[in-house]
Amino acid sequence: MKVALFGATGLLGWSVGQAVLRRRYELIPYSGNGSDDLKGIGRVKPLSLSDDERLTRTLLDEWPDAIINCSAISSPDSVNESPCESHALNVVATTRLAEIAAHLGARFLHVSSDMVFDGTQSPYRSTDTPNPLSEYGRQKLEAEKRVLATTDENLVVLRVTLLNGNSPSGMRSPHERILNGVANGTPPTLFDDEIRQPSSAENVAEAMVELMERSNLNGLFHWAGSEEVSRYELGLRILDRFGFSCERIKRGSMEEAPAEIRNRPAHLAFELNPLVGKLKTRPADLDEQLRDLVVPAHLYEWYRENADDPTRYVARF
Repeated sequence: MKVALFGATGLLGWSVGQAVLRRRYELIPYSGNGSDDLKGIGRVKPLSLSDDERLTRTLLDEWPDAIINCSAISSPDSVNESPCESHALNVVATTRLAEIAAHLGARFLHVSSDMVFDGTQSPYRSTDTPNPLSEYGRQKLEAEKRVLATTDENLVVLRVTLLNGNSPSGMRSPHERILNGVANGTPPTLFDDEIRQPSSAENVAEAMVELMERSNLNGLFHWAGSEEVSRYELGLRILDRFGFSCERIKRGSMEEAPAEIRNRPAHLAFELNPLVGKLKTRPADLDEQLRDLVVPAHLYEWYRENADDPTRYVARF
């Protein structure tokens, strides 16, 4: 099977690429800027999703059996600052990928977000009515609708939750942001009343590759980890994983936060049926997710000198 992967240098895309290769499929990874030698994947080809002519020509030349889209502008601040630019990628380009996949007869998998919900009625089923509170959530919902409208077969839209994991940049996931903040003297404030159901990029990647293989499973699904936790509690468990004391982060409340933060969904969790009963991949619990986390390479020397108890962490090579 030949698999075209978009967003290959991101947190989830990197894990998906490695999962595809573990299955011994042919991987063609793409990202906006590309990469000469991405660990675990190799060369990532530069290809802008905004270049419709080149995108179409490239995929027609390659004629992949599956197209996986992990590409997105996912930072709410970036979306708010450049809504037109983010809409072009998050919605327009995503729709175009789905249309090309349908033309090729390729299986199409697109990643969406729990941010399509308002957080008032968790746990959410895939059949529940979305009500996004942010521009990012609205764009992800619009993309879902457009993708699902392209065809009623051979595609999957998978909504995922907050992702733990290791990113190529060492700057993207919760533990990377916490460690970078502590190292830079700007420890994050995490809220004890903001509840999420985190998963790991590696676990989501395994579920996505299995969905790619399962042509009988089509439509809109939810995937997450097996535990709900506040962002503050997640922060504490990350600190414990790496041998730092709880004083390294700040505890806060959404009620006391600025208006733009108070408007975030307070409680996002998923009902994982029916998908969880159909896949061999199982949702990862939080301990599993934390065991796989590593100190970003650019922070390793700082970590060895500054961790309260560095013996808590054994580097994974």
